Amino acid sequence: MKVLIADDDLTTRQMLAKYLGKQGIDVLTASNGDDAISLLESETIGIAVLDWIMPGLNGIEICRRIRKARHQSYIYIIMLTSRESSDDLLSGFDAGIDEYLPKPTDLKELHARIKAGMRIVNLEQSLTAKQDKLYELIQIKNKFIGIAAHDLRNPAISIRGFSELLLKDKDSLTDEQKEFISIIHSTSNNMLGLLNDLLDFSQIESGKLLLNKKPGSLKKLVEERLRLYRLQAENKRITIAPNLSDIEAFPYDHHRIGQAVDNLISNAIKFSPPGTTVYVTLVREDTNAVFSTQDQGPGIPLEEQGLLFNEFQRLSVRPTGSETSTGLGLAITKRIIEAHGGLISFESHVGVGSIFSFRLLMA
Repeated sequence: MKVLIADDDLTTRQMLAKYLGKQGIDVLTASNGDDAISLLESETIGIAVLDWIMPGLNGIEICRRIRKARHQSYIYIIMLTSRESSDDLLSGFDAGIDEYLPKPTDLKELHARIKAGMRIVNLEQSLTAKQDKLYELIQIKNKFIGIAAHDLRNPAISIRGFSELLLKDKDSLTDEQKEFISIIHSTSNNMLGLLNDLLDFSQIESGKLLLNKKPGSLKKLVEERLRLYRLQAENKRITIAPNLSDIEAFPYDHHRIGQAVDNLISNAIKFSPPGTTVYVTLVREDTNAVFSTQDQGPGIPLEEQGLLFNEFQRLSVRPTGSETSTGLGLAITKRIIEAHGGLISFESHVGVGSIFSFRLLMA
């Protein structure tokens, strides 16, 4: 690992370079700030030992440049200074130095600090390599999920479609046949929901969430989505109570925001006990459109609330009607809203219920 010694004093520079060289350390030297920057840009340097006061750029300015160059590997910075005031030292740490040593410098102490710095730099490089490998594996996983979900989706659609056709001809079916076909239809529908979530998750994680924004009425979209869920709510004896303001049209991706609305409405119904009410609200707050659902379900325990928007999370709270859940709906919703520059939030109390909201800038 290369160590840079930047000091305008020739004697100090030669003394440090000679001593560290005897310890088997590869040393580069610079007599001023500009030369130090040139070496930092052209060489792979792990440790920088900088004099605070130098011609041109001083040690603090060099340190700030190093920390701003985020494309570089981490460089451990040791500042040499005769300044002892706490304000000076605090400004140095604020600029990004890791260690400071007083001048004149104790050579053995400097060597010890450099060895400590090398351990830290090696650890950082190891973590970076593991992070790069993890990112590569995540991309492979996302590609596999996307391919698998896409290839399985068409058969699931066919099974659901054929079962729907069979159920329409109820008069020619026995009760047992109706029951079996209903199970096939329900199961294929659940499977299709899972595959759609996996496909969306794969696209989002791969950075392929492209928005097609165009002006439209969010109230109209919410009304359309509510019609799709009224039967599901009625089957659980749940009342949907909408309060939708007629706010003006603004640009958003209708398909993706439709997904977000679907996820919040279906979750509210899914976790609501029979005989309760789900409140669905759309209002304008300043320059934001705010959509929310409020249920009277069991609520989410405080210790589990931090997991809500994580992928594949299943909490202790269970659906009240044996509905299935992929653990991806809220994670996908969060990504969709944030891709629009919006914000998703929630409030939940055990035994009272939960409110989930998202807000979109209408500009």
